Amino acid sequence: MMMGRPIDLASSQAIGSGSESGPAFPVPSLRVDRVSKSFGTVRVMEDLSLKVARGEFVSLLGPSGCGKTTLLRILSGFIEPDAGEIFIDGKPVRGVPTR
Repeated sequence: MMMGRPIDLASSQAIGSGSESGPAFPVPSLRVDRVSKSFGTVRVMEDLSLKVARGEFVSLLGPSGCGKTTLLRILSGFIEPDAGEIFIDGKPVRGVPTR
């Protein structure tokens, strides 16, 4: 059975995550580091950080307007974040053309 780790985007916290002093986290396949995004004067995401290990299943949870779709659009390269970086297998993806 594959277990997931839901992320509450409204609070930017992993639900049921261990403490930093817990078991060592494997090298993340996906790392979102302090990503922020605004549309005009509306800040929809601020300083979101997330690590996802290869093979890990993660769910995005939160109310309407908290940034779930915005995060997915940033991860897929459809829009650029205003601040922060995204790494896949340790390599930054900013400016990489989408196909």
